[in-house]
Amino acid sequence: MKLTSLLAIALPFLGAVLPAQTPDHLVGITRNMPGLRHQSHNPCMLLAQCPVPMPSSAALPLFVGGTAWDPVRSGAWVSNGILLAKVDDNCGMQCPPMPIPTLGPNAFITGMEVVEGLNELWLIDSAGFLHRYSNTCPAAPLGICNTGLAQTAIGNVTTGLAVDELNGIVFISYPIFPGGPNRIVVSLLAAPCVPVSSFFLPPCFAPFGAVLGLACDWGNRILYATDGGNTMAMTYGWAPPMVIVGPVTCCPAVAVADPMIGLAVRPGRATSVGGPCANGSCAPCPQIHTLRNDPCLGNAQFALGLDQAPANALTLLAIGTGPCFVPGIIAPPLCGPLHTNALLGTLGPNLTGGFGICDGSTSFNVPLPVAAGLAGQVFSSQCVTICLGGGVIGFGMSNCLSWQLQGN
Repeated sequence: MKLTSLLAIALPFLGAVLPAQTPDHLVGITRNMPGLRHQSHNPCMLLAQCPVPMPSSAALPLFVGGTAWDPVRSGAWVSNGILLAKVDDNCGMQCPPMPIPTLGPNAFITGMEVVEGLNELWLIDSAGFLHRYSNTCPAAPLGICNTGLAQTAIGNVTTGLAVDELNGIVFISYPIFPGGPNRIVVSLLAAPCVPVSSFFLPPCFAPFGAVLGLACDWGNRILYATDGGNTMAMTYGWAPPMVIVGPVTCCPAVAVADPMIGLAVRPGRATSVGGPCANGSCAPCPQIHTLRNDPCLGNAQFALGLDQAPANALTLLAIGTGPCFVPGIIAPPLCGPLHTNALLGTLGPNLTGGFGICDGSTSFNVPLPVAAGLAGQVFSSQCVTICLGGGVIGFGMSNCLSWQLQGN
C-alpha cells in the first residue's frame, strides 16, 4: 500500500503533533564574501556559515541575489544575481555555477523559489520577468513571463520571491530601493505573472530596510523576510485575492558584516531512536535507516532508505503515526523492539541487493502530495530485514526515525 493512501486513512485519527525532529531554520547566500548562512529566527541565532564557491556580488547592485531550498536533493539553490548554483549544507557543490540563459541584458536575478508540487525552480529578475526552470542539474529553461513589475525611476525593483503552494499564492517583494516602503505583490500560482493584490510589510521593533529575500512556510502560514541583516516572520491569512497580515516577530541581525541577498526555509531533520540488532541467519550489520531527502509536501521524490544492511535480504519498512517511542514493543521472533508508534502499515518487501556481508541497501519512495491537514503531522519509520541462509530464517532491525511533514 502506498504511504499517500495510508496518510489519507490515518489523517482522521491523528492527535496532537509531537516534536519529531530538529527545527527548521533560515538559509541565505551572502553578498560580499559569498557564503551560505544558516540562522534560526526563533531564537535569533547564527547557526553556521560556509563559503560558496562562486563570484561575489559586491560590484553588482545591492538588490541582486537569491536563495531557494531543493527538498529533492536537500540543497540550496543560490544566485549572485548572474550565475546559478546549488550547494549542500556544508557548501559542497551539488550543481556547479551556470549562466541563466533566459536572463536579459542589464537584468539580474533578485529572488528564487522551488515549487515542489511542480518540481520547478522559479526565478524573478530585476526587470520583472519570472523564469521557470526544471529543478535539475543543470537547470533547464521551461518558460518565462512578464509580471509588469519593472524597475522604476523612483527605485521600485523586485527583490524576493516565495510561494504558498497549498493556497496557490505567489509573493514578490517590490520595495522602493534602498529605503522606501516594502510592498509585497501577490499573484496566483496558476497565473504567477498577473498581480491580483498587494500589501505592505508591517513595522518591526526597529527600522527594517528594503527586503532582500522572502521565504514561505505555508504549513504554518508564515512569510519570512530579510533586509540582509534583520529577519521578520509574519503570519498571514488568505481571503482571495487579499492576504491578511497577522502577528509579526522580528530578529536583529545575527551577523552584520555581510548581508544576505536571498532567503529560504531549510526543513528540519529527522531524529533517531534505538539501534540495530540481528538474529538467526542475519549478520550483525549497522543497518542505518535515514531519510534520503526532505519530507516536504509536494516532493514526489521523497524517499526513506536503509544502508549497510545484510546483503540480498528482504526488507519491510514499518510506518507509524506519531514519533518513535521507547522502550518499544517486543514482538518475537524479531530481534529487538519495534519503536514505531501506532503502526499505520508497511512498505515493501524490498530486496537489499549487494555483494559483501553488510553492503545491502534499498530505498522506499513515498510521493508526498500538497494537501491540507498533512503539514505538521508526525510519523515514525523502522526497517525490518528478513534473512534466509542455510535453511535458517533470521531477522534484522534498524534504528527508528521520527519525521514531520512540512509545508515549506
